[in-house]
Amino acid sequence: MKRVIFDIILFISIFIFPWWVGILLLAIGLFVFANFYEFVAGGVLIFSLYAPMGDGRLISSPIFFSALIIFFYAITQIIKSNIIFYKK
Repeated sequence: MKRVIFDIILFISIFIFPWWVGILLLAIGLFVFANFYEFVAGGVLIFSLYAPMGDGRLISSPIFFSALIIFFYAITQIIKSNIIFYKK
């Protein structure tokens, strides 16, 4: 139930508050909840809402940014599994 409430607050905050509030909530959710897949969806949503129109470069491509978000999520999951605090 906590996760559902957090998800509702997260997605409402993406639309209402500045982009950095959504990023902060995504980072908190990434470390509080196990398998926080909403990080990927929220990151892509923030990019699609707040990113300026690209000029054709790779760095401003939505596909590149989506791959970067998924890579960051995977690296964070690996790091979390090696931290003693997260081991049960």
